[in-house]
Amino acid sequence: MSVTTCSTTATRLNHLTGKRTNSLGWAKSDCHTCSSLRRSCDRRRPRCSACLADGVICAGYVQQLNWERGALRVGKRRPKELSERAQDVQPEEPAVPLPRPSTYTFVDQTVSQTRSRRRSRNNSRSSEMSIAVSNAAESVVGTTVSSGAESVSSASPSSTWSAISPSTPPLVDSGHHHELILCPQVSRHPGDIECALSFFHSCFANTTLTFPVNVNPWRACLPSIHDDFPSVRYAAAALAKRQQAHFDRKPESSSILRLKSQALSIFASHLNDLSFECGLSTVLLLIGLDYAETGVSNWNIHLRGAYRILESHGGIRLAESRPNLRSQIAMLIWYDVNAALISRCGPTFPRSYIEALMAWQDDGEWSILGLNGLPDGMFLDMHGLAVAAAHIESADPEALEVFRKNILSTEISMKQGKYQALMSEVWRLGLLLYFARVFPQFQIYDVAATDHLAVRDTFTMLDHSAEWDLEPHSVAVQILAMVANIPSHSNFQKQCLMPIVLAGCEMSSAEWVLRKIAIEYSERWKQKTGIWIFDSGLEFMRGVWARNDMAMLGKAEDEVDGSWVPWTEIYPPSAEYGFLFG
Repeated sequence: MSVTTCSTTATRLNHLTGKRTNSLGWAKSDCHTCSSLRRSCDRRRPRCSACLADGVICAGYVQQLNWERGALRVGKRRPKELSERAQDVQPEEPAVPLPRPSTYTFVDQTVSQTRSRRRSRNNSRSSEMSIAVSNAAESVVGTTVSSGAESVSSASPSSTWSAISPSTPPLVDSGHHHELILCPQVSRHPGDIECALSFFHSCFANTTLTFPVNVNPWRACLPSIHDDFPSVRYAAAALAKRQQAHFDRKPESSSILRLKSQALSIFASHLNDLSFECGLSTVLLLIGLDYAETGVSNWNIHLRGAYRILESHGGIRLAESRPNLRSQIAMLIWYDVNAALISRCGPTFPRSYIEALMAWQDDGEWSILGLNGLPDGMFLDMHGLAVAAAHIESADPEALEVFRKNILSTEISMKQGKYQALMSEVWRLGLLLYFARVFPQFQIYDVAATDHLAVRDTFTMLDHSAEWDLEPHSVAVQILAMVANIPSHSNFQKQCLMPIVLAGCEMSSAEWVLRKIAIEYSERWKQKTGIWIFDSGLEFMRGVWARNDMAMLGKAEDEVDGSWVPWTEIYPPSAEYGFLFG
């Protein structure tokens, strides 16, 4: 599989404009992109001229959702009706408030464009804009990606997916770097559940992604808000309100805990009555609700619930003809594998689920790369590592060697764009670093043992890497160096949390500059996303630093190198509460 790169402005503009919609004319306010850049906007729908001229994705306009007891209104209100409503309702703010309905109506993304009913315009597609490169980061490291490097051959033999996903949007590496607008301004009545659902649709649904995907697992939850049991409605509203509170840097209101409690109560008491769509959507939202607050929780209780729901309705076969369900299951398995790696207690979902998703996935739906930043060709091997980590004493050395070879040989192409390639390389090194610390008895970082794998060729895209060392500390330094070279506001950097946490745990107090990269990353993305797993990642690293800094006091310099206590000894395996860094 390959990715087509937009090489001309005309091609890029054509990609951005897409098909015309029925939302033509001009908006009443500036688009989100122009508002964030504080520039003039001609307010033309569906995409403003300023964004088209700059070649960036226009983030769209404030979206006034239609609320009509479960159905979209097709006709327009007559002027007389409008004037009468204007007399009855006096808005408190200049912005037009969202109506207050009995139900929330959302247009399914899978509906055919040829149908005559009115479609909800997607104004929440993530937008990437130009920003300046951080001079501070470049002064720390001199490692860069060569723009002329060629693709690394040979995809993972255990996977039918390449690291280059067909869902990857065309990228042009110029002087511009890209940023996702995460917090659009939505006119709203504070406290309304409908407002929270609108915010969830336009903001949170994009927050966790690397780039836009056609089948968004978070938006796939929204059709279930009309279910007879409103667990999805309450969970999505609580999640949006929690993110809003974090953005505003305000204490959470009691309504968030009340909504969460209602969602949990309905889910637990009506588990046998819920549709599988509603059940899985509720579980996914509850996981998001937890990690918006912290990266430490009992993730297994949610994941086991999701797995039981699927198995009770026929297993993974249920998703064969359901794209929305496939994207949601992929997201659940991602969280399952991610949490299992750190807890070393094994994933809940079996490998067969991932293999089935790979076999059924359509090129234009979604990808693990688009959802979470990991090259798709590494996902099966990441799952294999999580399984092996739960049985270290009985792990098969040959199977582990296969996982390592597959990770090393996964294809990462410069056609993706320099920064996306850097992100992919960071994940590759992150998994190798995990391998080195969790399976130290297999000596996987012995350079002599990797000569036959052409490791040198694997990293040809990196300058100054003629000789490559797979010793844990060296891998960690390289990870942080690469992260520092990804623009500080790029989604590609945002998606590197787990590798950064693992790399940061290797840095001593004498390497403060490298520690600072990890600290600033965590603090920046906590504020930018309103998701606090980044803060938990920082606390995880500080726990390792505190233990080792105390141990290093009073030791001679020649004793320091061999006495580092790895994170695996500080955080023992746990089957209950564990860490989630992705």
